[in-house]
Amino acid sequence: MLLEVVVAAFVLTQLCYAAVNCGLLALFLRRPMNVVDERTLGRVLEAHGGQTGREAEQPGRIAARTDGGSPEHERGGPERERDPGPDCRLPSALRRRIHVFVPLVRGRWRGLESTLASIAAQSYPASLVSVTVVYEPGETDVPALEGAIDAERPPGLEVETVALDDAGESAREAGERAWWATGTGTSPTAATMLTAAFESRTVAADDLVAVFEAGSWLPVDTFELAVAGLEEYDVVQTKHTVRDVDAGILPLLESMATAAWSDLGHRSSAGPYHLLGSGYLTEGRVLEDVTAWRRRAGDDVPLGLAASRRGNALGIVDRYVRLDCPPGLEAWLGRKRAWTRDLYRRIFARGWDGVDDLRCWSGTLLLQSLALLTVVGVPAAVFVTLLSASGTSAAPFPLTVRLLVGFNALVWAYYGLRAYRAAWDAVPFRSGPHRIAYSILANPLSQALYAMLWAVPICLGLVDLARGDAATRAPSDR
Repeated sequence: MLLEVVVAAFVLTQLCYAAVNCGLLALFLRRPMNVVDERTLGRVLEAHGGQTGREAEQPGRIAARTDGGSPEHERGGPERERDPGPDCRLPSALRRRIHVFVPLVRGRWRGLESTLASIAAQSYPASLVSVTVVYEPGETDVPALEGAIDAERPPGLEVETVALDDAGESAREAGERAWWATGTGTSPTAATMLTAAFESRTVAADDLVAVFEAGSWLPVDTFELAVAGLEEYDVVQTKHTVRDVDAGILPLLESMATAAWSDLGHRSSAGPYHLLGSGYLTEGRVLEDVTAWRRRAGDDVPLGLAASRRGNALGIVDRYVRLDCPPGLEAWLGRKRAWTRDLYRRIFARGWDGVDDLRCWSGTLLLQSLALLTVVGVPAAVFVTLLSASGTSAAPFPLTVRLLVGFNALVWAYYGLRAYRAAWDAVPFRSGPHRIAYSILANPLSQALYAMLWAVPICLGLVDLARGDAATRAPSDR
């Protein structure tokens, strides 16, 4: 009886895998048309008469930096702490002020100093960048925070701190309508903090607004490419990976999974899209337009979906911003649980367009479906494989089942290759052996186990949502 149950589970999961994989192929095989890279910069420079010599002989192209924007060449290491960033390739006419907002949720500010250092080391002029760090006084060790910022404040970079209470009435209003900062990856608390900080600042219509988590590490030409991208798009989003892949097996596996999804997730500039909670830039006028529309419509949708409904095109900056990942299982589960709960709370919210929801989060939902399927599918596949190898299986599988298995294996292999390529582009390896060791540890089997682990926060988040529990707090990883 057990054998029949396992075989039936194997066949059923293979059918479900095939359906999900068809959806993933339809999503991933689309050619990306919205990449912001050196070609984008070349087109912008050409349009403004900024290309000369060999660059002018190849319109729309410009030589990549010799450092490639790689974090290996950024300031932040002990021996490079005060080195200036490289020169900016943008002409002065295209350089605009950038307001960077950094929320410190529940007082977590680990890695803030390195984030400020990587911003100061940008090729973009530091004199045009201002950073606003917003925190909750009741949750934050304020003297320690202020002291750390003063001690590590990079020369030439304007850094201000804003306590949430200091925003006064704006903060109370923001708690009711945290309009532009909401979305997958941004907690309600962070959205409130960002909205209050934004409304307490003077941001011109053509100024740029950026949001980064504390602990983010930016490649040196992130702002340079983002500003060039905003000449062609209304909103730009960076790719993501994990910062310290040597901190544990969870950060290592998440670095590959996050890099792969960042590389494959946004394949079109038009249509509904979502923005991640960190690493996006847009103009002040876009934020004002989106909030005005939301106030008129009374539609509680995240920034990305609201911006796409307003016809704002999305560009993806071909640079990986590296974020912190909790190395401990408890903190990791807490963070993913809250993320999943917020995702499904928004998807199930009343008044939303179901087609938009499906298109906006189709890739994320398909990957989460794979995680849930893997809990049953991988053990069943292992068991059936062992039975087949030992010759004890009752009967060979029909051709249709074998074709399904072959199709699913090919798609998994394709996704694995794309994941490896994305991770090799995203992670700054110290050496060839470091890259080899990483590739061995982040193998298809460990990625499958990581997907199985993801089923835990998915289920916990859905349970929280069913119970109406929106206040479960993730353990602090400070």
